[in-house]
Amino acid sequence: MGVMDVTSAEDKRPVSPRRKGRKLGAIIMRRVVWAALIVLVCSGVLLSREARGPIRILSDLDFTPENGVVSGSGTPEDPFVIAGWTIDASDADFAVQIRGVTRPFVIQDLEISGARVAGIKVETTRNGRIRDVLIKGAPTGLLISLSRDIWVQGVKVVDCTDSVRLLFSRAIRLESLWLERTTVGVWFTGTVGSELRDSYISADLGVLLELGASDNLFVGNGFFCRVPVKSGGGNAWDDGSRGNFWSGFAAPDADGDGILDHPFRVYFDELDRCPLAAFAPPTLELDP
Repeated sequence: MGVMDVTSAEDKRPVSPRRKGRKLGAIIMRRVVWAALIVLVCSGVLLSREARGPIRILSDLDFTPENGVVSGSGTPEDPFVIAGWTIDASDADFAVQIRGVTRPFVIQDLEISGARVAGIKVETTRNGRIRDVLIKGAPTGLLISLSRDIWVQGVKVVDCTDSVRLLFSRAIRLESLWLERTTVGVWFTGTVGSELRDSYISADLGVLLELGASDNLFVGNGFFCRVPVKSGGGNAWDDGSRGNFWSGFAAPDADGDGILDHPFRVYFDELDRCPLAAFAPPTLELDP
């Protein structure tokens, strides 16, 4: 797309070298602004989300424009993309329901409110990514059940009883989440081999692990919770060089490397051997 010539008739009159320099600078600046606006519009940054009803995808065949798909062919290089929607699910169980899916997909740039059960539910599914989504005002923000290889990044959940629930799933990657005004931040039930990284958690109970939830890794998170963790054991709270930030825990950092010199007892025999001296909240791309 060409850039519009915004030179006016006045700009074309003979001028002195000094005035000509000022005029040329102004012209260049206006052209830069126009070019930037064109790029933003073409990339969708300045486009507002469009309101629509709940989305239900119950097989790979349901990835259609009618179900909110805006692009993609369902391959690893070109996943199906559901994006750019505002969904009020006050009269529905779920704002987005994904079930029985194996082809790669991405859910992004959604604003979800309400839902009688969960904002987003993913079940018996693999190869999905959920990013840059705002979920508010539901019993559960994000519910992932009997699934694997799901990556959740840059999601904000507020005013939900439980922010994230993982049920009997594997290889779930949670990264750069913002969870607040919630009873339970992340609830692992029978979920193994998963990760929670670089997330802000403000909850009554930060992380709950039960019914064999083990072999999970927690690194770089900030826990601002009345009770940080309840665990059945068998999980890792640092990667050997970096752990988590625990609000209210004080210990020296004699060498100033950002790692406190004493471990933090997470729950009974589980330790964070490398607790962080400070926490930088994640930067989200959301534009609610």
